[in-house]
Amino acid sequence: MAEVTTKTKKLDPSVTDLENFSREIFGMDLYQWQIDAMKAITGRGGKSRVAVRAANGSGKTTCLAAPAALWHALIYPNSITITTSGVYRQVKEQMWPCIRSLAAKVKGWGIQVNQTDLVTSTGSRIIGFSTDDPGRFEGWHADNLMIIIDEAKTVNDGIFEAVARCQPTRQMVISSPGGTSGEFYRIFNKQQHLWSLHKVTSYDCPHISKEWIEEQFERWGRDHPLIKSMVFGEFMEADDERLVIPWATWDNAIANPPRKSGKDVSCGVDFAGGGDENAMAIRRGNKVEKIVTWRDRDTMASVGRFIMEFKKEGLKEDQIYCDVGGLGLPMADALAEAGWNIHRVNFGGRAQDPDAFVNRSAEMWFTMARLLEKCEIIMPDDEVLAQQLTQRRCSANKNGKLNLESKSEMKARGLSSPDRADAVVMAVGAKGQLDDMLMEYVRPSLDEVLNGSFPEDSLPDGMDVGL
Repeated sequence: MAEVTTKTKKLDPSVTDLENFSREIFGMDLYQWQIDAMKAITGRGGKSRVAVRAANGSGKTTCLAAPAALWHALIYPNSITITTSGVYRQVKEQMWPCIRSLAAKVKGWGIQVNQTDLVTSTGSRIIGFSTDDPGRFEGWHADNLMIIIDEAKTVNDGIFEAVARCQPTRQMVISSPGGTSGEFYRIFNKQQHLWSLHKVTSYDCPHISKEWIEEQFERWGRDHPLIKSMVFGEFMEADDERLVIPWATWDNAIANPPRKSGKDVSCGVDFAGGGDENAMAIRRGNKVEKIVTWRDRDTMASVGRFIMEFKKEGLKEDQIYCDVGGLGLPMADALAEAGWNIHRVNFGGRAQDPDAFVNRSAEMWFTMARLLEKCEIIMPDDEVLAQQLTQRRCSANKNGKLNLESKSEMKARGLSSPDRADAVVMAVGAKGQLDDMLMEYVRPSLDEVLNGSFPEDSLPDGMDVGL
């Protein structure tokens, strides 16, 4: 354990509250929302519970959680401070570098610190860890026990229950807001009387530039659910009626198409089974020029039809993209055996922006929605395509990640599988959006897939055969 200081210094009574401590000891220039939260956690004469929901990049970890942890350890001898989050990476890579940096500024208090553990010469300790096991929170007791939960939206309800059983003297939960579920949401909506609540927007943080805020508006749109969380510190409504692409967006895009530009070609392919449509969409530049669909329960016959259509349109295998979830895997393998080794994309896999989207499919659909909002893509006036694009719902999970309504959920509502829409989304997103999503993996044979005899680990994460 690295020793930061060696001697113990008596604290000046004038700096024993968190606000003055942060100013005098750490040299912090505080914002008003930080001052308000610090006054609440100092809490004279009773237990203190402070909850902060804050916009991205607000400084909630650097300028609130980290100084609070050190303040508690230095002000209260023999105290324990627990720092945690839903994922250990947040503890290790976000909170504790801040704690160590601030500890290095403290002179004369005998602090010893390693990666996620700090002790003082007065017998106090700060500990950093993360767990999904509520049992790990059992047994923490001290006359002065403080528990700090960072990115609280990612922490499961069982951990909150375990924390409550520890009966901490002080408790601070901080996070960017997620969806409308989980304990962090309930603190702000059903437990208001138990907590000192604080909401922080980007506009409350002078270090966040207006240019950055405008960039987010431009990227996502002012009404996008992520903007509610990222900029305004609001929870994202998990509304089943929310549509990825509202009809008004589609109608406006059709009525106000951009000028045709670009010559690059891509083709999105959606393989179908069970009587759904096989679909392929061809994009040249910023225009979706053609959609080809047919139904055929004979998968091998469909393979032949796809090859015929590829040749008819003058496509090269490097221009063609397909989703290999479900029936897509054996179909892509059959095409490869026939000499068409097209790009394979895992819709169910990790998004390029994993903090915003549950998977790649959600990311691509929301990208499509944004392009339509900005009238940057020329779409065919196809009634079936319009219905498929404008009927799919979305939601935000408890971590604030955006997700798509599944095809099975759509069918349960009496809607058809969005085969044309998926093909178009892939064709539009292929260049620049999908290049980093291509997969390499051990390919089971068609017979193995159809017979269910291939090993499960031959599929990438997030995939299933779903035949």
